[in-house]
Amino acid sequence: MIEFYPDSIYYPREAVEEKYKKGELATAEKRLIGFAERHKNRIWVISREDSETPSDEVLLDNLRAYLLVRGSLQPAAEMGELIKEINKEVWYRNEKQTEKPEDVAINWEAQYAKKWREARMFEAFFLIDRIKVKLIEILRA
Repeated sequence: MIEFYPDSIYYPREAVEEKYKKGELATAEKRLIGFAERHKNRIWVISREDSETPSDEVLLDNLRAYLLVRGSLQPAAEMGELIKEINKEVWYRNEKQTEKPEDVAINWEAQYAKKWREARMFEAFFLIDRIKVKLIEILRA
């Protein structure tokens, strides 16, 4: 089974599980379902390289692999969320001193962007395990 764990941050599985229980990953779950629906044909092509009749685990592994290649469940939406995070940082920093938003954005990206993206990917991999029955239904439909 293909696994993903952020190498640039410590993000315990328990923290992600808590977010899941609180419903904070509902949007990510919808995006994951949409990703599986949009890319199921490609996932099948990749899976058939392993077997003409791939098992559920092969399908899920190839979903994971394809997600790693793509790097995002929904790039445009995730870019919007990233911009919101940067804007929060601009607001926070300008509470204490005045900095150009462009400088804050450059600094934020250098310091946090990789970590932020890895956390989103880790959450997606967590969700694959949680909703694998639903994902298999989609991939086999």
